Amino acid sequence: MSGTAAWACPYTDFPLVEIRPNRPDRPVRVWANRVRGARAVAVHGERVAFYGGYGEERNRLAHGVLTETSVEPTDVGLLTLPDGPPPGRTRVVGRGNRIYVQVEPFTAWGVFDLSS
Repeated sequence: MSGTAAWACPYTDFPLVEIRPNRPDRPVRVWANRVRGARAVAVHGERVAFYGGYGEERNRLAHGVLTETSVEPTDVGLLTLPDGPPPGRTRVVGRGNRIYVQVEPFTAWGVFDLSS
């Protein structure tokens, strides 16, 4: 949720969905999306980032751009800890233009800000 909008990528086709109840003419918008299994999404203007995926992609950070009908991928990488290795178990939350990641032992949050 971000202000008056909620964003989601529901299973099984993982479209990117925007819900804005305060927009009576078009409260729900849907974009086709090829990124599968994301655990969190961040949106800033026309840019979008997805965190997570299946198997070896569980630490994937995929970027894309919104077109009229789809999310067009632009870049993909893997999230790593400051000293280099991938994180182990994580808690992840997407809100607005940010993705928050908490790594076991779950004592501090890291923030990825799409607007920076």
